[in-house]
Amino acid sequence: MLTNFFGKSKPINFFLCAFLLLIALLGGIYVSNSGAIISKEVLVKTGLFLLLVFSMLLLDFIIRKNSLTQTNTFAVFLFVCFIAMVPNIFSEANIVISSVFVLLAVRRIVSLGSELNIEKKILDAAFYITIASLFHFWCILFLLPLYWAVIKISTQSFRLFFIPIVGVVTVLILACTYHLVYSDTIAWFYDWISFSSFNFAAYNELALLIPSAVMGTLFLWVFVVRLLKASSMPRKLQTNYKLITVILMLSIVVSAFSPVKSGAELLFIMAPLAVATTNYMERVNDFWFQEMVLWVVALLPFGMFFL
Repeated sequence: MLTNFFGKSKPINFFLCAFLLLIALLGGIYVSNSGAIISKEVLVKTGLFLLLVFSMLLLDFIIRKNSLTQTNTFAVFLFVCFIAMVPNIFSEANIVISSVFVLLAVRRIVSLGSELNIEKKILDAAFYITIASLFHFWCILFLLPLYWAVIKISTQSFRLFFIPIVGVVTVLILACTYHLVYSDTIAWFYDWISFSSFNFAAYNELALLIPSAVMGTLFLWVFVVRLLKASSMPRKLQTNYKLITVILMLSIVVSAFSPVKSGAELLFIMAPLAVATTNYMERVNDFWFQEMVLWVVALLPFGMFFL
């Protein structure tokens, strides 16, 4: 049973999740490829696969380090299955790269609760978020949960609010310097600020409609519960519980504001949704409900190949 298997945190769980990612990659290539696969494409796909495996391990590290869930691998398994539902993710390098930097930023933001090395963590988070925005502009919105976390720091000082600005400006100066040296222009800056597109026509296809509907249903289900139950959480856990909720809401906005709608933008939602869904499964604590959720998300990626 999946509940018993992923209810523990063992190395074999991560090997299996990485194998599922590999199957999703190969399946996506098989379905979408119409001609011979060139060596450059193989290198790019391999690189994206490794980045997603790194994201999976990083997500588990964030969860364990900050006790976001109980000791299990439900969230990692859900995250991998969400990715497998949308094989277009393996074709969008910018989104994959930006999502990795967002996760690195989330790692620093969530750890602010310990109130150790606060200035360094805030600077690192702003640095990572700005780098992520170089690949996907609307990731800059993740500065909002960073400021939310700063406000919640008990020993806050007014100067802490200026640290993210320093991180943002530093990255932009470095980016401008790079482009001036190698292309003698800062025209990239105008291309960096991308406008939103609210053309969701791509989601009329079943291949995107079904996974987005599943994730949307899970979001509505767990989001309402999180809002209702947040005040009943132990005070020690409330801050991160609310922070994940804020990050989940911002992820929806970033995904909706993406200039190109290919389905890959759903990647921003997957990690926080996996954590929130796991929290709900743990709260319900019903074996058959947990089993049903895990089997649905596990089987759906395989069903998508026949659409």
